[in-house]
Amino acid sequence: MILIFVLFSCNLSKEKEIATLFDKVTANRISGNKSDAIKDCEKIISIDNSNIDAYKVLSELTFQTGNFEESLRLNKKLIELDPESYKYYSNTAFLLMLFDKKEESEVYYEKARKVFSKKEQEYWSKTDTLSMATMLMTIGDSVRSKTLLKSYIERRPNDSIYRKVLQEFNNYNHWEMVNQLRNYMK
Repeated sequence: MILIFVLFSCNLSKEKEIATLFDKVTANRISGNKSDAIKDCEKIISIDNSNIDAYKVLSELTFQTGNFEESLRLNKKLIELDPESYKYYSNTAFLLMLFDKKEESEVYYEKARKVFSKKEQEYWSKTDTLSMATMLMTIGDSVRSKTLLKSYIERRPNDSIYRKVLQEFNNYNHWEMVNQLRNYMK
């Protein structure tokens, strides 16, 4: 009984420490102090090596700071931790494109589409047209994304504000984004 209490106390202590660190991560992100937020995420991972939220935030932060290699490594780790999330496959595919690994990138995009298709009906029931188009674009299905946006614009031609947003989104060019980031990497 004492052993159970000791283990429970240790877990509670770790959870409190992780919660405190996440508060610091949030505060550092809000203040723009990404390097400290990165350090705090790394501390969380040292306490709990399977903390998917810490890996996710760390991946976002390393991407935002231009450490694309580390972001790629972290997204591959996220796939290990949550193989049913299409986002990590598509993030990995995108990052591989940055490193001009087109064949490997397409493998990950294909995995993203496969995982996405398992829950597509559920996503449709929970989101709007723009969000769905974004998801399709994320998994590398720009054809379906653009078709969806075009049909929405045609159905609601008088919805001027939303229409402008959709038209802008419809003009998104994946290769242009990859090339802009490649230029940043130089």
